[in-house]
Order: sequence, then structure tokens, then C-alpha cells
Amino acid sequence: MADITAPQRRSFSLDGLTLRYAVLVGLIVIASIGFSMANENFYSMTNIGILLRSISVLFLVSMGMTFVMLTGGIDLSVGSNVAFSGGVGVVTLVSTGSPWLGFAAAILAGMAIGWINGFFIGKLQLSAFMVTLATFAAARGLALVIYDADSINVHDPVFLWLGGTSWGNLPVVIPFVALMFVALSILLYKTTFGRDVYATGSNFNTAFVLGRQPGRKLIWVYVLTGALAGLSAIITVGRVSSGQPWTGLYLEFDAITAVILGGTALAGGRGKLLGTILGVLLYGIIINGLVLTGTNPYLQSVIKGAILLGVVLLDTYTQRGKA
Repeated sequence: MADITAPQRRSFSLDGLTLRYAVLVGLIVIASIGFSMANENFYSMTNIGILLRSISVLFLVSMGMTFVMLTGGIDLSVGSNVAFSGGVGVVTLVSTGSPWLGFAAAILAGMAIGWINGFFIGKLQLSAFMVTLATFAAARGLALVIYDADSINVHDPVFLWLGGTSWGNLPVVIPFVALMFVALSILLYKTTFGRDVYATGSNFNTAFVLGRQPGRKLIWVYVLTGALAGLSAIITVGRVSSGQPWTGLYLEFDAITAVILGGTALAGGRGKLLGTILGVLLYGIIINGLVLTGTNPYLQSVIKGAILLGVVLLDTYTQRGKA
């Protein structure tokens, strides 16, 4: 008699990252509903435009930070780099009268700080934390020197266009950030460079043995992050119509929080840009909602710190569970 066994049912399960994204989407919905109940202006088109414009820079910087953290590194200098590269761009604009030279100068200045980070971390194998802590201080100091510790007003409409123009209630910078997301996703998921980024974060020594040149890839990752900092500086100047030496203060803190919140592992080798976008959106909604509800600014800093501590604990717990 033939042995007849009942067909086994396939069990449905979500992998860790997919589950994280589902939770993030749920939290975004809950936070949005909660803040709309606390303040009826939360869903107004004006506030949505303010929210999107305010987190556009964080979107760009966080995508760069994602590349860095996928390699197992960190970049504490991005906020200072935004101030420094913005200063170089504004001074170039004022000196030459050319917005295009101003754009180029800002991006190249950001890339220069990124190259310094990458050289010392990728080539000389120094600690990413210590190197970027040094450039964090140096870039902020250079920004203060360039601006002479004062702001510089900008009136050129071309230079201000990306950060200050809106189509109705939609800031132009949002489609721009969307295009950057697509371009960086293609770079990360569809190219050898992207595969090498993951390999470097998973195991640097193995990547070296396999000929993936992880040291060189680290240099380019930090240069990319610097270029995004330069773009962020241009957007920031456009938003406020001036260059300011204290631009980007604590931006590295916000970016690291959003990237970890989006599921990128502190140890490197795991994470996606989609998670970063969701993390930035949730983080931005929380900060925007706290401002709308009139929460004490000092208490907001406490809440930011609590969020970062919470996501670090979550990441650590997740990694131990996989060990």
C-alpha cells in the first residue's frame, strides 16, 4: 500500500528587514494620526510642504551615511561638512558672480572633506570614529573662518532655486531627492561597486583576499558622502537665502539615528536605502509633530537621544539574536 502523506502547508514568514519596514510604516501611520489629533494643522498642505523641505537635507545626508555604515564605518563630520562646503560655495558665488561655479565649489569642497576621511580610514586603516571626529572639528572651524563667524546673505535666484522654490506646495527639492534615491539605489544594488560596499562591511579581510580592494572602496564611499553633503549645503542655503557657519549642527546625529532606525546594522554589511528613507520620514514626522504641539525644545533633544538609544539597543539585540 502506497504511503500517502498529507501535503505540507507552506508557512509564511517575513525576513528581519521586511518586518522592520512593516513596523516603520505602521509607526509612521500611528505618529501621523496621533499628531494630527494633537494639532489640526498637521495635515495641512503648508505643513506637509514645510515637513518635506525640512527633511530633504536629512534624506540626502542619510543616504550617504547608509553607504558609510554599510561598510561598518561612521561619519561624524557630515554636519560640519555641510557648513564648510556651503561657505565655500557662497564665497565663490559672491566672488565670481557665477552660481554654477558656486555649485561646483560647494560639491568639490564636500568631496575634499570626504576624500580626507576616506584616505585616512581606507588607506591608512585608522578608526572611522576618530578620523571623522577630527574632521568634524576641522570643517566646522573652517566654516567659521570662511564666514568670519557671521552669515552671508545670498540673492542669486539660480543658486537659491533648488532649496527655495516650490511647485504649489511641493518643494522642487523633493523630486530631486527622489531622483537621487533612484540613482543611488542603482549604484548600490546594480553595480560591482555596490556589491563591494556590502562585502567590505561584511568582512574587510575577506573582501581584500577576494581582490575587491575594500580600502579603495572606502575612499570612494566617503567621497560620495562628501558630495551629498555639498548638495545638501546648496539646498540649505536656498532654504534660508543665506550661508551660515552653524548650518548642519547635530545633522550627523539625526542622520545616524535615521539610518539605524531604518535597519542598517551598526556592524555593517546589512541594510537598504528604502529603510533609510522610512527612518528619515518617521524621524522627521516626530520632530515636526513635536514642534507643532509646542514641545519644549530642550525636551525635544531628550526625545531625540532616547530614540537613538532605543534603536541602538534594538540593533544590538537583533545582532545578538543572529549570533
